[in-house]
Amino acid sequence: MKYQFVIPILILTVYILTNLIVPIAFKGVTIIIADALLWATIIPLTFFIAKLSQTNILKTDKTLIQIAAIIATFQVFLAVFMAFFMGFGKNANVWTPTALTTYFPYLLMPFLAIEISRAYLAQTISRHKPTLTLLLISIFYTLIIPTIPNYLGLTTPLAITEFLIRTLIPTLAISLLATYFAYLGAFPTNLIYMAIPTFFTWFSPILPNIQWQTQSILTVIAASIGFILLDQTVKPLPTPRERIRRTLKKQKSQLPYWTAIALIGLIAVWSSSGLLGFTPSIIASGSMTPAMNPGDIAIIINAPPATIKIGDIIQYRTTDAPTIHRVIDKYESGGTLWFITQGDANNAPDNPVNARNIMGKVVFIIPQLGWISIAIKDFAANTYAFFTTTLPQTLTNIGALIITNGIFITSALAFTAYSYLLLTYHDYKKKGGKT
Repeated sequence: MKYQFVIPILILTVYILTNLIVPIAFKGVTIIIADALLWATIIPLTFFIAKLSQTNILKTDKTLIQIAAIIATFQVFLAVFMAFFMGFGKNANVWTPTALTTYFPYLLMPFLAIEISRAYLAQTISRHKPTLTLLLISIFYTLIIPTIPNYLGLTTPLAITEFLIRTLIPTLAISLLATYFAYLGAFPTNLIYMAIPTFFTWFSPILPNIQWQTQSILTVIAASIGFILLDQTVKPLPTPRERIRRTLKKQKSQLPYWTAIALIGLIAVWSSSGLLGFTPSIIASGSMTPAMNPGDIAIIINAPPATIKIGDIIQYRTTDAPTIHRVIDKYESGGTLWFITQGDANNAPDNPVNARNIMGKVVFIIPQLGWISIAIKDFAANTYAFFTTTLPQTLTNIGALIITNGIFITSALAFTAYSYLLLTYHDYKKKGGKT
């Protein structure tokens, strides 16, 4: 017990040093290096203290690791799914060799230090009153994620409210589940759970560009579903001294299947942004029939305008939406290349297209596969509209009806209750006051 509180004190010390002392004492790249070195000291010290206290923070369960990976992947999937409606953006991290040697340790060291120390604390302090101590551990790691300047900037009620909703509550939800994983399965499980979304954020070339309000809701939902799934799959024995978990079902590992699904999803997201050299585009209209029908997927590659020939099918930008039509003519005017396009099923050509608006050339067509995406998007859009428009409007109308007719509803309920009491009292009197 005497070693357990060394870790929180050490973490707080490093947190204060990296927030208040290092930015003043160092400059430029040396700040990043100093931060990484300070956080790195926690890692071997945690393993050393764990050895002194005879706590094995590496012993885990294969099932728990799989559950952690599934929940973390689901959390990423939710954000990616919403990004199809709200948009994607390029990652600000540019991983050059220099960045990998300097900036990556700056990100990695605090991440590892936090998760290793979390596992140690969850495996030791939580032996006594586990619910309360797990909550306190989660709050502790939640509070050290924002920087001290972040806290100093909370000077208005609006700033405090936004901080709570945008940062504190989602971070606490994730921290609670990570700490619970550390309690059940030690360091490997909480590492897997935290590493998948973290590394996706660090290394994915594109990221979901979602409003922070939506992102906060998705994070809390994913963590809540994770708790439910974990509770249904793994059940700890009731006494804190017994650390062995009992799994409800033992199934064959599904890790290869989940890996395949994750890779397919990753390729789908990256290809939709053109990062793989091509972009799939779903045909929504019949302007290009019979060459392309609604529901077909056109595979488009980047093509220099000078290489586009008459008869090629191209995609180009318009004021409304990207259009896919066939080139029927091209000419040069004022040093600029112009294209005349027309849909195969249309009777008239389109307005001239500037070469700068050319997005690419169609090289391959997948028949009818796009209907799957159309159906999913329609379902998601209808579901989103139901929860954001239809349901709130219905509840508002019901509330307005209750408020408008409140006196009548109250009177009817009061009269019904009074009638029931009167009849009950009458039966009671007839029986001579005996029940």
